[in-house]
Amino acid sequence: MAGIGLTAAIVAETAGAGERDDVERDDPPHVLTPSRLPQRLDEAPGAVTVIDRAMIEASGARRLVDVLRLIPGFQVGYKTNRLPTAAYHGLNDEYARRTLLLLNGQRIFQYSRGVIEWNNLPVPLENIERIEIVRGPAAAAYGSNALQAVIDIQTGSATEYVGFSGRMTDGGGVADRFLRHGGRLGSMDYALSLASSGDDGYDNLWDDRRNTNGSFLGEMPLGGGELQAQAGFARGDYQIQDPEPAWPTDLRDFPVTDHFQSLRWRRPGAANDEWVVTLSHNAFHYGDRGFSSDRILPGVTLRFDYDIREERYEADIQYLRRFSDRWQTVTGAGHYREMVRSPYYFDTDAALDNAVSWLFGHGEYRLDPAWVFNVGAMVEHSSLTRSWLALPRFSVHYHLDDRQTLRVAYSTGSRQPTLYENDGRAVVRATDAPLTIYRVIASGGLDPELNRSLELGYHWQAARNGFDVRLFQERYSDYIGTYYRPAPDVPTALPGVILDFANDEPITVRGLEAQWDWRNASGARLFAGYALTAIDASGTRFDAGYEDSAPRHGLGLLVDQTFGDGWQVSVNYDYQSGMRWYRDESIDGYHQLGARIAKRFKLGSSSAVAELIGANLLGPIGDYLPDQSWDRVLFFRLSIDH
Repeated sequence: MAGIGLTAAIVAETAGAGERDDVERDDPPHVLTPSRLPQRLDEAPGAVTVIDRAMIEASGARRLVDVLRLIPGFQVGYKTNRLPTAAYHGLNDEYARRTLLLLNGQRIFQYSRGVIEWNNLPVPLENIERIEIVRGPAAAAYGSNALQAVIDIQTGSATEYVGFSGRMTDGGGVADRFLRHGGRLGSMDYALSLASSGDDGYDNLWDDRRNTNGSFLGEMPLGGGELQAQAGFARGDYQIQDPEPAWPTDLRDFPVTDHFQSLRWRRPGAANDEWVVTLSHNAFHYGDRGFSSDRILPGVTLRFDYDIREERYEADIQYLRRFSDRWQTVTGAGHYREMVRSPYYFDTDAALDNAVSWLFGHGEYRLDPAWVFNVGAMVEHSSLTRSWLALPRFSVHYHLDDRQTLRVAYSTGSRQPTLYENDGRAVVRATDAPLTIYRVIASGGLDPELNRSLELGYHWQAARNGFDVRLFQERYSDYIGTYYRPAPDVPTALPGVILDFANDEPITVRGLEAQWDWRNASGARLFAGYALTAIDASGTRFDAGYEDSAPRHGLGLLVDQTFGDGWQVSVNYDYQSGMRWYRDESIDGYHQLGARIAKRFKLGSSSAVAELIGANLLGPIGDYLPDQSWDRVLFFRLSIDH
């Protein structure tokens, strides 16, 4: 940390002496995600990390979730190969309910259990050109689930994908394929992609997986504006073996499918304004039909069935207006309705539903060249909690000079309880006797989780180089935790007790985060992120290990160097100190090292890249359970663009 800060200070001092090139005089990059307004990175109302296509390639990552290891404050783990998770500032289990995931601004979050299907996202990693990560709550812009952070995956436009592209990856139990074609049909530019990925999982678990997906992106002029159509389908085929079985279980296979469709219409107004209307549909099917067993209760056959079907319809409208060089705003409204059906998780064949409506607005005002103010808020209503939430945010930015900026920001986050947390009744039924055994009975009446965050930040930018540091405090109220309560009136899986959900007492998270993105004209790049996190849960009701659910120290590092004749070498390093995922066993701190060697060349009239990639080069690492670890792996990847 001292080295990073000292180097940034030296570079800044040198620049002040006039030793900077013309490129470094450019303004900082712009981001869209924090407020839904296009803003300079150093004037956004919160800390933002931008991961571009070059960083994704240099990292050698095969799954999007692994790219997040670079982000300060994020933890990534695999309880099983089919179930990776990513959390920000701890307080999460394998389902990571408290981070909002967007695809080109559209929600692809699954709500009934809060799970993000990281393996089975309906967009291939090869189509992701940029990821904007808002490190902190952003409910003023997005409402529910923007409690801790927002991840906005941004693909390229269809016009960027003209022609054919292909990629093949093999080695070390890895087998990935990708194919994309882009062109023009009438007035529509389009891109079609097909991809598959798979590997062997943990050595001592039966958890191989194969994921396939297809996506479509189309753009055409319509009504004085542009219509963008997106669609995607993904299927995951998994082997499953529970690493911590509560019952004698059978090994089995099952599929998971996701698909979405959306239409987004953008229409510029008369001058400096724009309308954006979005309609979208998501569907999710967790197709684990479970198993039957007569080994648990003598003379009784029990049926376990984990099948879940979910669907969500959403509409969103927003209006952007730039009044002058000093003042711009965005306002909007939206509504979504989600439905879920699962006889096992809800003890009914009927579908349950929830509807959420919202109004929001945000304004950026430039008092003078030095002072910039951001003010925004959302009001949100959920039919599940039958209450309105007011979710404000504001920030003040002061430019010390044309490169250095101080900021003070206050923001709020929210998470509505999931249908499972509020109405869940997980059951096991006998097939040859009138017997129902209960594992979960939710009492209901939960309040939404709230996060009130205060941060002090410093940003330094010199076009090719950016440094950002923040001190923060987050106070969570009504955190939804799990506990066992007496249930003497029904048959239960554990003698006399049932799992339930309840709001807990406040939890405070404090810490420091820093990131540095440095590049030079010779083709070198360094990206470093560090997080120091401390959780105070001394007054909480449940002994759930909140304090240990985030590592005290975390570090991500990516070093990349481009050489002549098309050669490129990159190294990525990840460290986190010991922690325990929510209600799971403690894991030791670990160091992870990966490396990539790439060669660009011509293959006839096509461009090609050959890569040799190694992961976990320092030896096995355990990132979720102490008795599960990932071993060293080496694989080869070939990409062709025509």
